[in-house]
Amino acid sequence: MKIFIIQNKKYIRQTAILLVWLLFWQILYFFVQKDVLIASPVSVAKAFLSLCKEYDFWLTILASLCRILAGYLFSVFFGILFAVFCYNNAFVHALLQPAIQTIKATPVVSFSILVLLWVKTDFVPIIISFLMVFPLIWTNTTIGIRQTQKQYLEMAKAYGFSSFKTLRYIYVPSVFPYFLSACHAGIGMAWKAGIAAEVICTPSVSMGKKIYETKIYLETPELFVWTICAIIFSIILEKLFLKLLYYFSKRIGISYEPKNNIAIS
Repeated sequence: MKIFIIQNKKYIRQTAILLVWLLFWQILYFFVQKDVLIASPVSVAKAFLSLCKEYDFWLTILASLCRILAGYLFSVFFGILFAVFCYNNAFVHALLQPAIQTIKATPVVSFSILVLLWVKTDFVPIIISFLMVFPLIWTNTTIGIRQTQKQYLEMAKAYGFSSFKTLRYIYVPSVFPYFLSACHAGIGMAWKAGIAAEVICTPSVSMGKKIYETKIYLETPELFVWTICAIIFSIILEKLFLKLLYYFSKRIGISYEPKNNIAIS
């Protein structure tokens, strides 16, 4: 028994923390005694089991996931592209900087309403996820490029490195930690911004629309279910993406520990 506890200490601790919060939730419900204000853990569990049996439940989650991932991947691609372009052109960097600052300072709700005037509702979460993550990817990648040691570049030039070798052995190791930190922070940001945009523009099949409808019809247990699902899938997506990044960094020979890197905003 003692060996089992030692081997599974981490999971036991996490389970204990979860049980404490569930107990706190139940105590809070005991004092309120109104499902409209706060649903009990039991009613939320029942609502979850009921929704799990429906095909639309999983289709809704998949639709939201695809939209947000699309916006996120676009932000990664264009963030890298513009960072490289701005590195070679100081004027373009200075021109883009105010736009980046404006995007970072503008609330999600304002962007959602403005974008909704121009595009169909299904595309709004994609664009909002892109806008929220793009400044982070662009900023971190730009800093990573600028932090590249000049003596390494001079050494590469002296040894006659090709452009590809300079990129592979000098720039990539320098930029990679900054880039991965931005990706780590950005994926959670994209998910939250995308769901918020769905609540505002309510695409036909989306988690945001379901959250909005539960609020309109005062279906508090279902509201808790969709909110918890949004949190769970955000965590799962982040964990999977971090494992993928860590695997990729090892494959190209770069030492990288996700937990030790803090994104630069």
